[in-house]
Amino acid sequence: MIKRWLLARRPFDSPFLTLGVVLLVLGNPFAKWVFSLFGLIGVNLGFARHRTWRYADPAFSWIIVCYVAWTAFLVVARDEPILDNRFLTYSGIMLGFVFLPMSISLIRQPLDTLILGSRLAILAVLALIPFDPLLNDNRLGLGLNEAILAFLVAVAGLAARMEARRPEPYLPNSRLWTYVSLVPVLLTGTRAAWFVYVLVAVFDLLSLLPRWREVPPRMRWLALPAVAVALAVAVPATSLVENRWDAGLKEIQRLEETGVATGSVDVRAVMWAGSLAVIADNPVSGVGSTKRVAAVSAAVASGNAGYVGSFTHLHNMFLDEATSNGLVGLGLLLGIFGVFLFQVTRAAPGGRVVETSYAFVFLVVTFGSFHGVLLNEWMVLSTFSFMTLVLVSIRREAFRLRYSTRPPVCTAQRSR
Repeated sequence: MIKRWLLARRPFDSPFLTLGVVLLVLGNPFAKWVFSLFGLIGVNLGFARHRTWRYADPAFSWIIVCYVAWTAFLVVARDEPILDNRFLTYSGIMLGFVFLPMSISLIRQPLDTLILGSRLAILAVLALIPFDPLLNDNRLGLGLNEAILAFLVAVAGLAARMEARRPEPYLPNSRLWTYVSLVPVLLTGTRAAWFVYVLVAVFDLLSLLPRWREVPPRMRWLALPAVAVALAVAVPATSLVENRWDAGLKEIQRLEETGVATGSVDVRAVMWAGSLAVIADNPVSGVGSTKRVAAVSAAVASGNAGYVGSFTHLHNMFLDEATSNGLVGLGLLLGIFGVFLFQVTRAAPGGRVVETSYAFVFLVVTFGSFHGVLLNEWMVLSTFSFMTLVLVSIRREAFRLRYSTRPPVCTAQRSR
């Protein structure tokens, strides 16, 4: 019965997951239902068909389980509320990705699904830019928080640069997808999302320079108009970057003069100093997700306590985690990304997967240093869907190579 149901689903799983990836980048609520459905199917298959567990990376799954278990243990030990505990909700979303590999076990090319969905999403975001009413404030949001949109598009830009095994004719494999995604990211005005594009440009430069002599002379002349177009785009982009950078510097200078935080950059400096004091007093288990902001607010100067207390998180994923779940929780959280990079590096798949995975973790770290990257369901879904689909594709490829190189068993041997 289950096998028939799985085979009936097979033609629809890939386009349905592709749709989920597109809607995820756009912040459409239906994306949550798509991933929830796949997660529930994965739970069912995980207990009904144990063989499907082979598509899940064991180390990656166990480190997620350990992190979620530590978080749940602290919530129960502190007698914190469960129903309204959003930190616990985000941990539950992470746990759902332990079961996602089982539900997509019949998708032959899960990485192609991620890549195709990301390329379509980038084009959709570009098409929606003229219709965004928030552009009057000079920052692109598309109905989402500007920082959240910047992260979702940046992740899509990284996923789109990987090489699909069977790319669509109108959506070819190219490194340029990443740079196309830079346009909406710049329009969001989110400074923390810009650093990864510098790293990607360095990767591409190091990769293309050794092959410059192999390029036909006629094609080399195309570099001149390409550079001209890049410079034309860089002029307004540079102005935008300078404005955002100068605004941050002015906030820091005002904080040094008055000691009172009034902006977005200076309040981060105040919150982070208070967070370190809270962590020093509660290093192992933290103070809990429901009390961390209040604890940090009490640790800062009275002139900044009210402003700091108005926030819901500390705008730094490392300090948020350490103040909530202690250094143990922080170590487990970092272990998730460490295991991901280790598994990708060890498998060393082609198609720019390795370098893109490192750029992805770099994005999470740099963006998370200024925002609560794992304290929003959209960013949690984007982060763990990227890692899960990459690891599932690696395991599927390993199985394919193992079975394709296995020597055939003759009929006489089978009869014995």
